Amino acid sequence: MSKAVLEKFRQREFILYLISGIIVTLTNWITYYLLENLVEFANWRISNIISIGFSIFVAYLLNRIFVFHSEQNIFPEIFKFFVSRFLISLIFEHGLMELLLTVIGFDPRILIFGYEFQVVKVLGSVFVVLANYFVSKYLVFRKSKSKIKES
Repeated sequence: MSKAVLEKFRQREFILYLISGIIVTLTNWITYYLLENLVEFANWRISNIISIGFSIFVAYLLNRIFVFHSEQNIFPEIFKFFVSRFLISLIFEHGLMELLLTVIGFDPRILIFGYEFQVVKVLGSVFVVLANYFVSKYLVFRKSKSKIKES
């Protein structure tokens, strides 16, 4: 495959990843918002863990089908995906929220489309999206060497 074609493919893949990342991030934020404000869990941690879990499920479907076009065996792939995503989300998003909200007491809020969101959750999401791309591309949806040579 020529370098120009390969570069176009990588650009297209990255754009599709960004679009799916926006959908997944919105899924995470909206789920968290609904749990926090409509269901009114007593603890933000429960809302956050549930929103992370649900958004990981949505992310797996989008990444497998639309971004990386994976044809690998679903069970090892989904296991690697969920474990890696959950760990990344726990470290970058939940960990940052725990540090800033609980330890430091830093909880500014911003309005996004008329809804109030925690700045800390938005900030954590930026780190999560970046880390998830590299883990998905190079660990979870990595093409086998024989598939790469065929391309």
